[in-house]
Amino acid sequence: MFQHPSVKSQEVKIMANEKSKFLTPSLPLAESRELDYKYVDNYGDLVRQNFKNMILTIPGERAMNSDFGVGVQRYLFESSIDATAGIKERVVSQAKKYMSFVKVSNVLVQPSKAGDSMSVRIFYSVPSLAIEEYINLSFNSDGSLIS
Repeated sequence: MFQHPSVKSQEVKIMANEKSKFLTPSLPLAESRELDYKYVDNYGDLVRQNFKNMILTIPGERAMNSDFGVGVQRYLFESSIDATAGIKERVVSQAKKYMSFVKVSNVLVQPSKAGDSMSVRIFYSVPSLAIEEYINLSFNSDGSLIS
């Protein structure tokens, strides 16, 4: 390994350790005091972020991979039975294809009484990381994410 004469080997080790503790920028992007952006620094949060992105991405939205994504918001005005079946089928198939280490255990869809919004809760696990969690998403009538 090439090392500039003004850099001590201990400094190189410290820089390598600091670099390896950050996995990727946290989404949505937010400023941080220590770095330019907040970063994800553990695998559980990274899996959650990537899984949520897969669920929210509408198929065709990703230019080089038009099959990627679930597009949960597209199911907003379907009956709860059709929405639950469609979302569950798409989440399971996308997880198998793009995140095979994630196991989807249940999908719950709850439309509002007025029928103008929807909440989706997806239970999943990552056996290799001993993680069992859920993602809770709520949508307005225009398909925008509330939380």
